[in-house]
Amino acid sequence: MVKWIRVLVVEPGKSPDIREMPNNLKAFELTIGGYLEIAESVRPGCSIIYNGNKPLLQKPLRRADIEGTFIIVRVDPPEPVSLRQEDITTLLEVYN
Repeated sequence: MVKWIRVLVVEPGKSPDIREMPNNLKAFELTIGGYLEIAESVRPGCSIIYNGNKPLLQKPLRRADIEGTFIIVRVDPPEPVSLRQEDITTLLEVYN
C-alpha cells in the first residue's frame, strides 16, 4: 500500500500548489522531471527536492534560486512526511 503525503509543488510561472502525492521516489522524479537532489529549505525540518540536472550554486533562499519544478517536504529522518499547516503558511510566503 502506498503512503500519501502533503507537499508543496512549485512550478515555473505558477503559484505554489499544495498536493497529496505518493511518498515514493518515482512520484517525485515524475513531478520534477529529473533525478532527485535535496537541499535545505528556509523552514527548519523541511527539504527541497529538485532536479539534479540543474545544479544549485548556493543554498536556495528564494524561488528564483531553483530552476524548474521543485517539491518541498517535511523530513522525519530518514523519510519525507507531510508538511504541517504552519510549514505551508511559511513556505507559501517565501516561495510565492
